[in-house]
Amino acid sequence: MSYAKFLPATAFAFAVAAACPALAAGAFECPTSTLEASQAATIKAALPAGDGLDAPDALDAAVDSLRAKGIGSGLIIDGVIAAYCPSIATQAGLSDSAKTAKLASFASRVTRTVYSLDSADAVILDVAFPPALLNDINAKAAAAKVTPEAWVRGAVDAALK
Repeated sequence: MSYAKFLPATAFAFAVAAACPALAAGAFECPTSTLEASQAATIKAALPAGDGLDAPDALDAAVDSLRAKGIGSGLIIDGVIAAYCPSIATQAGLSDSAKTAKLASFASRVTRTVYSLDSADAVILDVAFPPALLNDINAKAAAAKVTPEAWVRGAVDAALK
């Protein structure tokens, strides 16, 4: 997969990522959207209700629906993040730093989803590994002459059988 198409990431997605360290130190606020009201309304109407991190199939369907309406990848990303942020902001059980982390995770997933749907029918999952475990994964992947991602995928596939 070519990573060249990830380079034109949107200003809004960058604003979320750039604002996260600052937001973690202060009160949680949703980044300002760059969308016109009609664009934002169209995008919001296509989205499923509820937690966007828990419904990858619904997010995929919403992205497909928005593409069919001629909305570009950058605007989809901006709009989905802008539409989802207020639902995070109102979650009383989360601290400001937890809200920031949740929005950053969602923004990352949306960006990958929008661009991955260009070339694959898959959901990308973020999994953090401690450095020592990552070193082991890298060593096993190198010994198998595959990428670390391919090795982890193979290990998960084998474990699920």
